[in-house]
Amino acid sequence: MKKSTACLIAVCLALTTNAQITSFETLPLQPPAVYWNGIQGIDSTITFQNGSAMFINDRDTSAWGDSWSGWGYSADTDTINGTYTNEMSAITGNGHNNSSKYAVAYMGYDALVNKIKFTSSALISSMFVTNTTYGYKTIRDGDGNFSKKFGGPSGNDPDFFRLDITGWFAGTPKPDTVRFYLADYRFSNNANDYIIKDWTLVDLSILGTVDSLTYNLVSTDNNSFGMLTPAYFCLDDLNYVIVGINELTDADGIHIYPVPMNEYAVIENSTANNLALTIININGQSIYSSTIEKYATKKINTSAIARGEYIIRIDNGEKVSFKKLIK
Repeated sequence: MKKSTACLIAVCLALTTNAQITSFETLPLQPPAVYWNGIQGIDSTITFQNGSAMFINDRDTSAWGDSWSGWGYSADTDTINGTYTNEMSAITGNGHNNSSKYAVAYMGYDALVNKIKFTSSALISSMFVTNTTYGYKTIRDGDGNFSKKFGGPSGNDPDFFRLDITGWFAGTPKPDTVRFYLADYRFSNNANDYIIKDWTLVDLSILGTVDSLTYNLVSTDNNSFGMLTPAYFCLDDLNYVIVGINELTDADGIHIYPVPMNEYAVIENSTANNLALTIININGQSIYSSTIEKYATKKINTSAIARGEYIIRIDNGEKVSFKKLIK
């Protein structure tokens, strides 16, 4: 079923005009600045938006002098400096597909900033992530003070650094959490140990429709105060479909039943528009096409359709709506 869900979301991405990629390329930087992580010296909470995704940046001048958490964005290309003074650079030296900008997350103590919000319900597909230069080199070498070299002196310590992504809808977490290892040294053969150093695809399709995403970073390197691994990662090309606009609802005046389908499906069109109908399987193939006139009802023979999940695409000439079908 997980594979089916992933394929269905990919089909939705291809069929709707609400597919979006948050790439951060249009976010402003004022030269000579190569990154933005809040307004230095000013205690503030700022939300910036790219596409339909919103990111929170929190600047705190009270506790640690002048610190930030949440989200920033960057065009920094420094892959050499592995200290905290280079917290805003991706180890790749650029964005995904050699783009110039990307987002940087720094996990805050306040979980409210460790979040991506959407302007409307979003059907999540995927994102690309990598380590910061600071995080990558600290994991690889240690920092000589607090953070350990992963694997320890022998290379055999089963260390890991993991990103957990949870989807939320209407204040309720989705049942599945996506877990992605930014570094993994748990292999019996040390030659298989790795630290992510390229932009790597993370499949989020299992999360389905959400209105926000939250993240958490987990490491095996901790003390009594918390995690010692630098709590950063970089994000680019977040893929999703805004479904709050063109998702088929009862208010559209189009009704499909029974649910699930059995030997037939009935479509009632109570609108003043003729409709073009297409049923698509999980491989993106059209298995049925037809039309239905305004104020009409159509009964479709589905006896030859295999059990599973499908999408019905409905075009009224002005907008395209879609709905998941189950048999």
